[in-house]
Amino acid sequence: MTSLRNRSRAAAPFRSLQIVPLVLFATISCSSTNEPRSGVTLLVTNGTCQGGHCDSLRVLGFPSNQPLTPGGFWSLDLGLITASEACFTLPRTAAFHVFGVRPDGTMDTTTFTWTSAKSLALGAQPPSSSRFQANPSTPAFVPASAAGWQITVPGGSQATPSSVCTP
Repeated sequence: MTSLRNRSRAAAPFRSLQIVPLVLFATISCSSTNEPRSGVTLLVTNGTCQGGHCDSLRVLGFPSNQPLTPGGFWSLDLGLITASEACFTLPRTAAFHVFGVRPDGTMDTTTFTWTSAKSLALGAQPPSSSRFQANPSTPAFVPASAAGWQITVPGGSQATPSSVCTP
C-alpha cells in the first residue's frame, strides 16, 4: 500500500502539468484583444433640449485609470454641445501627469496613460462649472471595440455602438 501512495504522489506533478495548458488557454481567451484605435467617434444627444431650446453642456470622458489626487477626477474635455446633437472624435491616447516632490527635494512625476483600448465613462456639465467637481454619470465602455458610439447626456444611459458620425 505504501508503494501505491508513493506512485500516486509522484504522478501528481504530471497531472498538474496537464492543467497548465488549459489555464493558459483560458487566460488568453478572456484577455482583451482591443488595440488602441484612432478616429473613434461619439454621437452625443443633448438630453436637456425642450421646445427647441438646449442647454450648453461640456462633455467629459473619465479614464478608468484614475489617480488618487486631491483635485478630483482626471477627465478628457471632449467638447461643448450647444444643439440637440454633436459628434466628437475620441482621442487614441491621453496622458495625465502628477507632479510631486520626494523627501530629498527632487521632483517626482507619475504619468497615467489612457488609450482607447481602455474603458472610459462619460459625464456632462454646464460649461461654467468647475471641472474639479466633475463626475462620470454613465457606465464605462471601451471605445476601441467599435468605430462609432452614441449616448444621451446628461443621465446614466449606456454608450452603445453605432455608425461613425462626422464631427
